[in-house]
Amino acid sequence: MVVEKTSLLPLLPPWILALSAPFAYSIGKYNEKLRDYFCVFVTFLAFLITLLMIPDIVKGNILTFTLLSERISPVAIEFMADALGLIVAIIASFAWFLATLYATSYMKKEHAKNRFYFFWLLTGGATLGVFLTKNLFSLYINFEILALASWVLVIHEETKEAMDAGKKYLFMGVGGGLFVLFAIVMTYIQAGTLSLLNKGILENRGIITQIIFYSYFIGFGVKAGIFPVHAWLPDAHPVAPSPASALLSGVMIKAGAYGIIRTIYNVFGVDLIRAMGANVVIGVIASISIILGSAVAIRQENLKRMLAYSSISQIGYIVLGAVFLTFRGFQGAVLHLFNHVMMKDALFLSAGALIFKTGKKEISEYRGIGRKMPITMLGFSLAALSMIGFPPLCGFISKWYLVLGALDAGKGVFIGFVIVLLLSSLLNAVYYMPVIINAFFVGEHEEKNANAKNSLISDEEIDEAPLSMVLPIATLG
Repeated sequence: MVVEKTSLLPLLPPWILALSAPFAYSIGKYNEKLRDYFCVFVTFLAFLITLLMIPDIVKGNILTFTLLSERISPVAIEFMADALGLIVAIIASFAWFLATLYATSYMKKEHAKNRFYFFWLLTGGATLGVFLTKNLFSLYINFEILALASWVLVIHEETKEAMDAGKKYLFMGVGGGLFVLFAIVMTYIQAGTLSLLNKGILENRGIITQIIFYSYFIGFGVKAGIFPVHAWLPDAHPVAPSPASALLSGVMIKAGAYGIIRTIYNVFGVDLIRAMGANVVIGVIASISIILGSAVAIRQENLKRMLAYSSISQIGYIVLGAVFLTFRGFQGAVLHLFNHVMMKDALFLSAGALIFKTGKKEISEYRGIGRKMPITMLGFSLAALSMIGFPPLCGFISKWYLVLGALDAGKGVFIGFVIVLLLSSLLNAVYYMPVIINAFFVGEHEEKNANAKNSLISDEEIDEAPLSMVLPIATLG
C-alpha cells in the first residue's frame, strides 16, 4: 500500500542548488578557489539528500511537500519523491556533482566563470525540480527555468556559432514550453487536477484528447531532442563548455524524456494511450529518431557533434521503451534513462578532457591519443562499448530489457521495433569503434607516416588530464 508522507526532503535538492547560485557568484568575486569548493560541496549535498530518501521509497512511501497550497496560489506548488522521480533525481544529482568537480579544472581556461557557476547551479536546481515535482504546474515552472538558465550555458563561449546555436535553442525551448503550457491548461479543464500521483487522470474525449497528448509530446520532445524537434541539439551541445555539454546531453534532455513518461503513465494511462493508438505513432517516431541520429552521427568529424547526434538516437530508446506499454518495456526505458546519464556524461567529459589537453576537436586528430591519455580514453572506451551494447556493460542490460519489452508487446509492428534496436547497435559500433581503434591501435609504422595534422602520438607535451577531471571520468567508467 502506497502511503503519502510529508517530508521536507523532496524540496531540498532543487532549492539548495538554486539558492546557492547567487552565493557562488558573490564568493567568486573574491576567491575563485573557494567558489569552486563551495559549488562542489553544494552539489554533493544535493546528491546526499536524494540518497536519504531511499529508505522511505523502498518501504512504499511517497514523500511530498507543499510549498504553496491552493489556498494561497491558484495552482499548488508541490514537490514529491516517488520511485520514478527519485531514481532519476539520484543519477542526475550524482552526475551534477561529478561534472562540477570536473569543471573546477576545465573552467580555469574560460572567461566569465562566476556567470557560468551561477547559471550552472540554477540549472541544476531546476532540473532536479522537474524530477521531484508532484503536479504538472510545478513541473512546468521548473521546466521553463531550466530552459532559460541552460541557454546561458549554451552561449557561454559568446562566439558566433554559440550565439546562433543559443538563438535556435531559446526559440525552440520557448515554443516547446508553450505547447506544454497549452496541454497543462487543457488537462486542468478536462480533469480538474494536475496531480502526478494518479495513473491516468484524463478520459477519452476524441480529438481534443489527441490534441492534448501530441501537445505534450511536442513540448517535452523539444527538450528531449527527439525527431523531428531535435534541430537545436546538434548545434547547442558542441559549442557549450564540455561540463555543460555533458549535462545537456546526459541529464537535461532527460527532463523531456521524463515528461513524456509522466504524460504516458500518469496523465493519460496505459489503457487510454493504447485506445488512441498513440503508442504505435510515437513508437514509429522514436524509431526514426534512433536510426536517424545514428546514421547522421556516422558522418560527423567533430567528436562532440558526433556525441550530440548519438543523443538523438539514445533518447529514442527511452521513448520507445515507454510506448511499449509493457512492464519490461517500462523497466528498460527507465533503466536506459539511468544508464545513459552515466554513459553520455563519461563520453562528453572524456571529449572535454581531450580538447582541454590538445585543443583539437576532430576525431581524425586523436590518432594514438590512448597512449598519452590512457585513463581518459579507457573511460571513453568503456562508455562507447556500453552504448554499442557489449555485455555485460550497462547499455547491454537496458537494451536487453527493451527488446524483452517489445516482444511482450506482441507481434506485428513491435517485432519491427526489435529490428530497429538491433540495427541501432550495429550503427553505434560503426561510429564509436573507429575512435577507439585510432586511439589505442594505431601501429608505430602508421604513426610515423601519418600526416602531422592527424597524429598526436609524437607530441611529447600531451599527458593525462588533471585529477579533478580524470576522477569523474573514471568513476562513471
